[in-house]
Amino acid sequence: MFSRPTRFTGLMKKRYPVLLGSFLVAALFWFSVTMSGSFRSRFDVPLIVTNMSEDIALVKPLPKTIEVLLQARGWQLLFLTAGKQLAYEIQGSRLRSGVIQTNKALAENMVLPEGVSAIHAYPETLFVQLDRYITKKVPLNSSMIVVSFKEGFGLTHGVTINPDSVILRGAERILRGINEWSVSPRIYEDLATEVKDDIPLVDSLRDIISFSARKVTLHIPTEQQADMSFPGIRVSILDVPGDREVLLGQQEITVFVRGGVDYLSSINEADFVAEIHFDDIVADTSGSIIPTLHFPVGLQLLKTEPAQIRYTIRR
Repeated sequence: MFSRPTRFTGLMKKRYPVLLGSFLVAALFWFSVTMSGSFRSRFDVPLIVTNMSEDIALVKPLPKTIEVLLQARGWQLLFLTAGKQLAYEIQGSRLRSGVIQTNKALAENMVLPEGVSAIHAYPETLFVQLDRYITKKVPLNSSMIVVSFKEGFGLTHGVTINPDSVILRGAERILRGINEWSVSPRIYEDLATEVKDDIPLVDSLRDIISFSARKVTLHIPTEQQADMSFPGIRVSILDVPGDREVLLGQQEITVFVRGGVDYLSSINEADFVAEIHFDDIVADTSGSIIPTLHFPVGLQLLKTEPAQIRYTIRR
């Protein structure tokens, strides 16, 4: 009594491919008929300036894209959507300060396949500001680099970036007010070893300014710290008039500093200079003065002994 359902099931299995094939043929026919019709669609089209004159530059960037309404057969619009080969090109050699009417130049500035028409562009106007093209070299500012160290560690000498300057290229009106450029912010915490890292420059104004370098190498020379004293640093008196003589209570001082262990081993007393200017003595009313100390970069001054030196002025 189960023979009929079995035959029915077998018959339907044989008809599935036929039904599926018929459905696909019908769908393709519908798609072909439908897509052969004329349609309109909006596209975000890249705006490109070509052959810009070497002696002019944009003061403000133009938009990266404009919206263009295109009319074509459905299958053409489908291929344009997938291909992304559209562009709105402006000849830089013809560029002038003022207003560009995008719709007036649609046919001229867009190369479209046969059968595709550009109907409308938005924005309808583009405002162009041009100025003389110049180059300017400015120092790089690394103040946004934040560094902290593990206890007992610190800088061998100062944080450096290489290169320490960058050449900017762009409109004179823009570069005139720029006297330095910054590297991107970075935070380095609990350092116990040196750091060498490539970091980018801040990328503001990148659409109207070009750079000689996009990245710099940051060096943070980290080393274990130690304290060390350098005795016998002679104190010099500068600019003493010929009719004056200055007598110091101490001719030499001892300098106490902190720095990297290896770095300290390369330093000696000759690297320290202690000076007192005669004008500072004249301006002093206390009878003792603190010498001005010059010492290698990367050392932290802890103290000097004596901290102040008494003096006497003789005619």
